[in-house]
Amino acid sequence: MKYRTLEEITKLAGVEPVEARREEASLRRARLERLASLIEAHVGRIRLFSMMEYVPVKERVKLRQDESPLSIAFRDALFREQGLKGDRLGDAIDFFQLSMREAHHIFCDCNYSGAITPAAVSARARAVAEKKTLGELWRGFTRRLGLA
Repeated sequence: MKYRTLEEITKLAGVEPVEARREEASLRRARLERLASLIEAHVGRIRLFSMMEYVPVKERVKLRQDESPLSIAFRDALFREQGLKGDRLGDAIDFFQLSMREAHHIFCDCNYSGAITPAAVSARARAVAEKKTLGELWRGFTRRLGLA
C-alpha cells in the first residue's frame, strides 16, 4: 500500500465536507415536508401513476399527469423558485433527490389499496422525508457507543 497525504487523496477522490451532506439531507427533508403539506392541503382528487414500474426508465422519467402530486408541487411558486423545472417524474426525482424506489412509493398507485387520498399520499411523502441517511445512522450508532 502506498502512503499518501490527505491533500493527495483529496485530489484523487471525490471528497466532500460532511456539513455539505448534512445540509443536502436537511434541504431534501424540508422539500419533502413541504410537498406533503401541499398535498395534504389539496382539495379534490389526487391522481397517481398506475403501474409505473413497468414503464421503461427512459420513458418513466417523462411521465406526467394532471392533479398528480407532481402537478400540485409545480404549482407552488417557492418550489419553482428553488428550481423545480416541471411536473414530470424526472423533474421531481432530481428536485426532491429521490431514488426511483422512493418515487415509486410516493407517486405510484401500487399498495394504496384503493385509498388514494391526500392524507395517504402526504403520509408516504413524510415517511420518505423522515428516513435517516447513512451518516445520521452512523452518528447515532457511534453516539450510543460513546465514540462521538
